[in-house]
Parts: sequence; structure tokens; C-alpha cells
Amino acid sequence: MLGLAKPDLFSQLVGKIYDSALAPHDWPEALDGICRFVNAKTAALLSYDVFDKTPPWQLQVGYDAYWMQIYAEKYLALNPYMDDVALLGPGEWNYSSRRPDYRDLFKSEFYQGWLKPQGFIDASVLVIEKSMSNITTLVNVRNESQGQFDESTMALLGALYPHLRRAVLIGRVFGEQQKRVEEYEATLNSLAAGMFLLTGKGEIVQANAAGETMLADGSPLKKSKRRLELVDGAANRVLRAALAAGHYGDVALGGKGTSIPVQGNDRAEYLVHMLPLNAVRQKSIEVDGGAAFVLFVRRKDVGDADAISEFAERFDLTPKETRVLQTVVEVGTVPLAANVLGIAPATVRTHVTSIFDKSGVRRQADLMRLLMEMKTPFVR
Repeated sequence: MLGLAKPDLFSQLVGKIYDSALAPHDWPEALDGICRFVNAKTAALLSYDVFDKTPPWQLQVGYDAYWMQIYAEKYLALNPYMDDVALLGPGEWNYSSRRPDYRDLFKSEFYQGWLKPQGFIDASVLVIEKSMSNITTLVNVRNESQGQFDESTMALLGALYPHLRRAVLIGRVFGEQQKRVEEYEATLNSLAAGMFLLTGKGEIVQANAAGETMLADGSPLKKSKRRLELVDGAANRVLRAALAAGHYGDVALGGKGTSIPVQGNDRAEYLVHMLPLNAVRQKSIEVDGGAAFVLFVRRKDVGDADAISEFAERFDLTPKETRVLQTVVEVGTVPLAANVLGIAPATVRTHVTSIFDKSGVRRQADLMRLLMEMKTPFVR
């Protein structure tokens, strides 16, 4: 059915479709190729989440921006063929001139006000994906010079369908993964504690926003020939010894890592948590393969200790719950706190849930807010 008239174009187009799955900015070029392949004026790849109604993809080529604005404002609601998507399943298609009521189109306001001024005469729709949560379609439109769609043209789109479907699914997974990475980076950058990923030699692989600020200030640490060094000489010797011990694995350093008190140039006191990254930990926080350690650096604040002590006394926390609370405050997240403490994340969550129950809060943000109120009480 594909015929041999366009084998090279088909092969190139399939390659571009798969390229677009991993590089979404390539989709317009792929849609242009689809237009050439089926002799269409426009192409639109539309993907909607059924539950939140947001379009992860709303990509289109060949349309005039002015007419698309008019369509969204007025003619979307007048489009007589919107029900096609509801009736079709994945891999199924239809086109306007195939419908028995096609001639009625030319009497409609939709045709007179939107299609006719642009010279559009026929439209096809191919359902690429349809599930409980997502709907993805490919819509092509032809103008008067290109004529109506036919069965042979739709067979060409049918040949593209499995490749489009796979590319959409790959792109969706890739997009969700990228979103998780971005959210994770945003979480790290929101921490008050500096976080550093280090190689086995102490070279800096990555630092969060707070860590970059500490490096720029040169206190309580600095970068020397790519290596992280603590400005406190005694503390830096402990760090170097810990790096050397960590080279031999968790057993040498201890699965919980090590904590190093540090004094900055401004005489302020800091606490450094150093944690070796075994394969499981590297995977859990999605770090670069060259990273061997993670460092958390946080300025000691007497107010924090007092607030945690007052919180523990007021809400009758156990010593383990108090330690978990202190660590979550220091490193910011439950998984990282679990790594610092050397216990399972599920165990930390159990303690955090108990703290929530005792204090009457339901979110970590509310817990931090309550601690802050204890640290800086309102003046009455």
C-alpha cells in the first residue's frame, strides 16, 4: 500500500520522527515532512492529558498565527468534526470529505468564516494514542489546490502510525524523566544547606545554589585546583582522611558517612555531613557516574537547636524522632536524611509521620514553618 514512489522520504521521515522523541525541538521539521509525505498544507500534533486538560504537546506547522487565534477564540466551538476523536480508537482515522454530511460543511459558519478564507477544503485526523489519561492526535489539512484526502493517502498515514505512536510514548517518558530531574534540581537549589557532589579525589562534580554561594564567599570552604577544601585546616585534614577512607567503600568510612565541625573565616560554625555514594545511592539521586561522595554543609544556628529541643519537648518526641527531625532540617529531604542517618527512607518516613501526628501538621513545609515560629516567636 505504501508504494515505491516515496521510500526515501518515508525512511527519512521515520528517522526524524524518532529524533523528535528525544529532541522535541525537531517536531516542527518532522511535521513539515509529514505535510510533504501526504501532500497537506498543515499538520498539528496535539496531545492532551484527560485529567488536568493541559496539552503537553500542541505543535503545528502551516497555520497562520492570526487564524489560529481566531479559531481558539470562536471557531473551535463551531467545528462540526470534533466528535471524530471521540469515535475513533488508536490507529484509526477519518477525513472530512469521507463523511456523508460533508456537503453540509460548505453551508456552515465554520466553513464560511474560517476554512474558506484560508482556502482549506478537507481535513484528516489520525488517533495516535488514546487511554484513560491521554489523547494524542495528528491532524492534517489540505487546501483547494491539493484537493480532498482519499484512502491511499490515509494508507500513508497508517504506515506512519506505529512510528508516531512509539515516538509519542518515548517522548512522554523522556519528558516525565526530564521533569523529575528539573524538580530534583529545584529541590536541591532550594536547600539552605550547601550540597556538593565530589569525586573520590574531592573534585567538585556539582554544587547546588547554596553551595555555589559558599564557594564564591570562600567560607567555610573553597575550590583549589578543582578540589573542595575546608578553610579550617584541622577540619580539612579530617575531610582528606575521610576521602581516603571512603575510597575503600562504606565499610571503611561507615555507612552513615561522617560529620565534621568546621569554623569559617567569619568565626561562624558549620557542620559538614559527608556521605559515600555507593551504586544504590548514586541511582537514587541520579548523580553523575564520576561522583563518589555527597557533602552537605550547613551553618550551625543555636536557634535551630533550641527550636528543635523546644519542639521535641512540647510534642513529646522520642530521641529517634528528634534525631530524624534534626537531620531533615539539616539536609532538607527525607531520602537524603535517610542516607545521612544510615537507615531506610521508609523508617525516616515512619518517624516523620509520627512527628506530623504529634504536632498536628500534614506537610514538611508546615513542620518547618512551625519550627521557624519557635525559633523567632512573635513579639506580643
